[in-house]
Amino acid sequence: MTKKINHYHGSPIWGGTGSVCKIAVEGSGSFVSFLRPDQIELSLNYADRVAIDNGAFPAWRRGLKINWTHFYTWLMRFYHHENLEFFVIPDVVEGGEGDNDRLICELPSMFRDKAAPVWHLHESLERLVALCETWPRVCFGSSGQYAAIRTARWHRRMSEAFTEIYIKRQLRTKIHGLRMLDGRVLGNYPLDTADSTNLACNVPKTEQKYPELTLQLRALGCSELQVKEGRCAVLKNAIESVTPPTIEQWINSAAQAA
Repeated sequence: MTKKINHYHGSPIWGGTGSVCKIAVEGSGSFVSFLRPDQIELSLNYADRVAIDNGAFPAWRRGLKINWTHFYTWLMRFYHHENLEFFVIPDVVEGGEGDNDRLICELPSMFRDKAAPVWHLHESLERLVALCETWPRVCFGSSGQYAAIRTARWHRRMSEAFTEIYIKRQLRTKIHGLRMLDGRVLGNYPLDTADSTNLACNVPKTEQKYPELTLQLRALGCSELQVKEGRCAVLKNAIESVTPPTIEQWINSAAQAA
């Protein structure tokens, strides 16, 4: 039976000659951004599954504009690899629904089978339903008044969205949570998959993040590289110890809470 991959770790994850990244992605998923494709070859070779992000969110934060023709030209090199599970269709983070629908319409047909559109939480539930009726996988992106993950407002919107598609409409579209690989999110919503750069950000911060873990590894005589490898393994295990509820489990839980 094929292992179900829920957890996609964002790269690049530095350390050694790729040894830390290998620990992160082996037996798991890798989430590679078009803006930072440094470790895509490593990911395709070692991860169980790979997803490609279009880079729209980091580009938006940095004030950059992506040429989507260049994105699709680059994607063509990796599209047919057996480990590529899906990629995120180009989107406009703070754009209108028309802007994002236009980018979906511009998707070259040859890429459709592995494509996943983005529904931004500030967009209408009607658009979400339309996407879920058309695509087997849809990505949820936190945006607008719901840009901050795990606020009370954000949680209400997530519940509204899942209620709409899974309870009211009885759809079974797979949902990927962009930047939602957090146990406090993943454990509460029926996400099929989710990603984050938790490991990429926190593994190198040996003195700032979880310094007690660093001290324990050094006490064992680990080299600095082994410290990073050990931190990666421990933090990865903690992240992946949380799995999402199934759609049916979430529906039952929602009914009990009503």
